[in-house]
Amino acid sequence: MTQRNWISRISEHESRHSSQGMQDGVIDFICEHIEISNKYCIEFGYDSTSWDDCLPNTKYLVHERKWDHLLMDGNCHNPDINLHRHFITSENICELFQQYDVPKEPGYISIDLDSTDIWVTDALLKNYRPSFFSVEFNPNFPIDAAMAFPNDKDEFWHMDRVMGSSLKALNMMARNHGYSLVYAGCYSTARHHDAFFIRDDLIEQSHIPSLETFSNTHVPLHAVCVNGRENIYLDYGVWLETKDLQKSRAAVPKQWKKYITGSFFQRLRRKQKMLMHKLGFAQ
Repeated sequence: MTQRNWISRISEHESRHSSQGMQDGVIDFICEHIEISNKYCIEFGYDSTSWDDCLPNTKYLVHERKWDHLLMDGNCHNPDINLHRHFITSENICELFQQYDVPKEPGYISIDLDSTDIWVTDALLKNYRPSFFSVEFNPNFPIDAAMAFPNDKDEFWHMDRVMGSSLKALNMMARNHGYSLVYAGCYSTARHHDAFFIRDDLIEQSHIPSLETFSNTHVPLHAVCVNGRENIYLDYGVWLETKDLQKSRAAVPKQWKKYITGSFFQRLRRKQKMLMHKLGFAQ
């Protein structure tokens, strides 16, 4: 295997030190193979007030590689670990980066909001050029579904399959900014569903895998949607062409929605569980 093909070997290095899944080994392997000018990482959201009670993507970089860092979350705050409480949106992300003096070319950014990730990432990439970044995708959608969660700060994850955007939609967004998809975690084996993208000028001599390479990442995860929120999704391809919210929603194929609503019996079972919970019965 030549150096040109190192990207195809990333999945062989999946391992976990402190991350939720096997992201640590992926991050370490990427750092060994690309030039990183600023040893600085950012992670949001970070759902804890300490390094020990969370499973972050950046802990290994900070503790083992001694990178500088910034952590942000909508609920948690601890200046002692440079963690700051902010409700992150596509409108304020660049202002927040400026507020905390984030370098224009940070080494790595980890994005995990369970909702508007695609829009926040799109906004920050207009002003910041990380060497590489990761963003959580919705694994319920197959590789051909360009489904985007809406850019609406009032929409959030309800602990079901309506969470974030599909891998294809994220790849389309990243390509528009000069980044290539190099790895996507299959939840069944890697215990995470983060997609990793590297800036194109850093991998000019490397072989880039096709999107279809990651078709195995389609894994049903979380409870089916039973409240009609499958209809908030956009066809990201149509959005890029029209910038029209209504047209983008209307263009979503029914089949794509079925991946988050499930079958009739799955929905019935979900409603039964919700009713039992509401009535106070143990599950």
